[in-house]
Amino acid sequence: MSEFFNTGLSQQAFLDQYWQKKPLLIRQAFPDFESPITPEELAGFACQDDIESRLIEEHTNSGPWKCRHGPFSEDDFSELPESHWTLLVQDMDKHEPVLAHITRQFSFIPEWRRDDLMISYAPVGGSVGPHTDGYDVFLLQAKGTRRWQIGAEHILDTDLIDGLDLKILAEFNADESWDLEPGDMLYLPPHFAHHGVAMNDCMTFSIGFRAPTQTEVLDAYLQELAESVVGERHYSDPDLRLNVSETQIDGAAIARFKQSLIHTINHSDALLQSALGRLVTQTKPSLEWLADEYHTDDNTLSISAQFEAGAELQRNPYIRLAWTVAEQNIFLFVAGERLVVDPSYKAVVDILTGSSAIKGEQWRLLQQHEGAERVLSSLVEHGAWYWVSR
Repeated sequence: MSEFFNTGLSQQAFLDQYWQKKPLLIRQAFPDFESPITPEELAGFACQDDIESRLIEEHTNSGPWKCRHGPFSEDDFSELPESHWTLLVQDMDKHEPVLAHITRQFSFIPEWRRDDLMISYAPVGGSVGPHTDGYDVFLLQAKGTRRWQIGAEHILDTDLIDGLDLKILAEFNADESWDLEPGDMLYLPPHFAHHGVAMNDCMTFSIGFRAPTQTEVLDAYLQELAESVVGERHYSDPDLRLNVSETQIDGAAIARFKQSLIHTINHSDALLQSALGRLVTQTKPSLEWLADEYHTDDNTLSISAQFEAGAELQRNPYIRLAWTVAEQNIFLFVAGERLVVDPSYKAVVDILTGSSAIKGEQWRLLQQHEGAERVLSSLVEHGAWYWVSR
């Protein structure tokens, strides 16, 4: 069983003992780590129109905290003070391919749970304030030193500073304090208060995880239910008793409604599976335009002809893929859409949804399954894969 980042723990032991339970400091999780990207290169990404970025300043003329959203210009950076500010750039594992291998180190957690690698740069004193997150995060120190102060318990009810475009805790009491050097990493479960301050020029890589809210899950399920005959079923009360009040919705009626909803959810796992698969593979709105740049559905050659010509398929970094076994089929999910394929595809589904290139050798394996050209063509049309000539 694979070891978890030089800790002596197995990956499963980490999940059992720490995941969503308590923080863990890991010294030299990435030994001798050197950032593949410089602060100047990060600033260059923050100047691009289609990349999500923020600048957070502390102690400004307009108040104690100020948050601005990119894109930024060279003038924006030249006008910054010498200390107490932070630049954050989202989805850097997708924008810069050299960074993708870092998020793949967390492949023991399903890809649909992994969100992005956010990179922050800060001079001395730079911070985003004490706060909590509603998701798991690994904080890998990439350059310089950052001091992390951590609360010992997860907190759900938080008092925030009013009037800010940031969710900064009004009160924060630290129970632990650690200085992280390059290669050190801190794991934080959801809702643990934390405050990171740059001790010098530093960069931190934040590997965050997706955690849909109950509202998002229910909304996705309702959309799926609306397209199903199950959703057309009406309320029924064959056990109706004489009413005491003509206008009361009594406890028996509430119980029937509740049981009806439970029965609807239990009626078919396929509905819930379809809803969840579509939800967790939806493309972020901020990444949709970038994802579209990889579309290559205008090629007139067949799939087989392109492989025979030496081309290969590369995975679009901005498109999410997932799959599940559903009743008598397999559901493939791509960018919020669902494809239904034969159960035999379970043997090759990791080829269709993985990160490795699909070449002639993999195509020969796929061809052993009925409708392989249709399935792969559909994934290409949805933008999950794009052609590259060798």
